Amino acid sequence: MKIRLALIAFALLAGLGHAQEMREFPPVFVVTEPAVRKSVSPTVLYSGTVISRDDAYLAGEVPGHLTWVADVGEHFKAGEPVARMDDVFIRQQVIEEQSIIESEKAKYEFHTRQVERLGKLLVDNNIALSLVDEARTDQSVARSNILSAEARLAQAKEHMRRTQIIAPFVGIVAEQRLQAGEWADKGQAIVRLVSSKNLEIQTHIPSSALPFVTVGAPLSYRNGKSIGTGQVRTLVPIGGDLSRLYELRVSVTDASLSAGTLLRVAIPTAHPREVVLVPRDALVLRREGVYIFRVNEKSMAEKVAVQTGIAQADSIEVIGGIREGDRVITRGAENLRPGMVVKVRPLLADP
Repeated sequence: MKIRLALIAFALLAGLGHAQEMREFPPVFVVTEPAVRKSVSPTVLYSGTVISRDDAYLAGEVPGHLTWVADVGEHFKAGEPVARMDDVFIRQQVIEEQSIIESEKAKYEFHTRQVERLGKLLVDNNIALSLVDEARTDQSVARSNILSAEARLAQAKEHMRRTQIIAPFVGIVAEQRLQAGEWADKGQAIVRLVSSKNLEIQTHIPSSALPFVTVGAPLSYRNGKSIGTGQVRTLVPIGGDLSRLYELRVSVTDASLSAGTLLRVAIPTAHPREVVLVPRDALVLRREGVYIFRVNEKSMAEKVAVQTGIAQADSIEVIGGIREGDRVITRGAENLRPGMVVKVRPLLADP
């Protein structure tokens, strides 16, 4: 019994000595963040591609020789031409139809005056009715000829307008299918125009993930070292014949993304549950296990062994002695020992 009491006393003295030793060290500057409680789901990363919702191969609506085609990389506003065709013959047709209209208008005016003159003579019975009918017929024919010529003129002008390939949206020429001097058939693609604004992520997920993905739900993605969040725009509930994967589109507003970027999308694999999250930088990985340093009410570092769980962006679930609101050390924990006095500094401040 005396030996046991002596051992206990020795341990207490050793502990006090250790605590006193830790207090003698100068305060260690650290950065802390609070542990938070949040509802999260376990996720699996799937490959995705950033695409533009405005991505079109622009074709000519009339055949012709190309006189100019925009170069790859050029930027255009909506309504600006990206290619032009030779319109010489169409312009000549426009001039011809304008001349026909002027001629038919002159005829119509002549027949109109003729109808008026013959109408006066008919009142006095000085002319046969058949002559008046003939003049009225000529007047109607002239009017019809004017309308036909105006329709042909409108068609010719429309054909001339369509010799210019117009950008339907703001975009960049990503591909040049034909060059100036080549013949473009009706409907043949000339350039590919891609918008750099209206972007979204395209990925494919298995049927097992369908119950956990809903339209409008937020999804995180990882682009290299950067992490962002998008919103599910649509899910195509039809699997591919070979892959049996379902197409998923995620709307994004990240200005750093561009069409064609490859990234990874975090797809939930179960319903969300309440967990305690800490920044990944708070984890200290050693051979003996994973632990975290937290700051207690005496501004001393406490070492807490934990297990990791669900990862979400730059945070990760910890299972152990960490509670919501604990100030965990995210920077400066490399050389810490339990019981050391610490001094918390702002993230961007110098020690």
